[in-house]
Amino acid sequence: MILEHAEDLASFVEELQAETDRGLPLVGAALIDDKLHKTLEFFFVDGKSTKKLLTEPNAPLGTFSSKIEACYSLGLIDKFEYQEIGLIRRIRNEFAHAKHGLSFESEKIKGLCTSLQSPLPDDTDKAKITTRFRLVNAIVCIVLRLYYRPEWVEKEKREPKSWVPDSRWYNTNDKKPPKGAGFMGLVAEKVNK
Repeated sequence: MILEHAEDLASFVEELQAETDRGLPLVGAALIDDKLHKTLEFFFVDGKSTKKLLTEPNAPLGTFSSKIEACYSLGLIDKFEYQEIGLIRRIRNEFAHAKHGLSFESEKIKGLCTSLQSPLPDDTDKAKITTRFRLVNAIVCIVLRLYYRPEWVEKEKREPKSWVPDSRWYNTNDKKPPKGAGFMGLVAEKVNK
């Protein structure tokens, strides 16, 4: 990782750890959402269509959930990332939609955070592995995995293709269609009156 990016990420983690219980999953998920957005943007064909899919009002891929599904369906994230990001999204949603009083001590939040599978640092004191620590760890692990994903994916960027080389009508009574032209014949029947 480039030093400048490592320093930026370290600052992000420091700020993330200082967030409130509600703020932590919202901020962490926002960075992951941004990385998924950029991954899709760098993969899709350049142009208005990509913007319509990702950023316009009511964009089909405008939600965190739809970006997760699209990235996994297109093979831009792996199964582990898909499952881990899905759990982070669910935790974020719990905090985002709770009116008040939700914390990392909530049984539902504890259950979701316990399901996170990101590897914990080897030297971590077991007493310090709290529900909150597990979420911060998972967010950091996923962000590290996705940090340069848009640039990697860009190497496989989609380009518009011509699937049918020629789809004009030809009168085969006069001559055969050109070699390599897609061809489907229609026969006009004579009707006796």
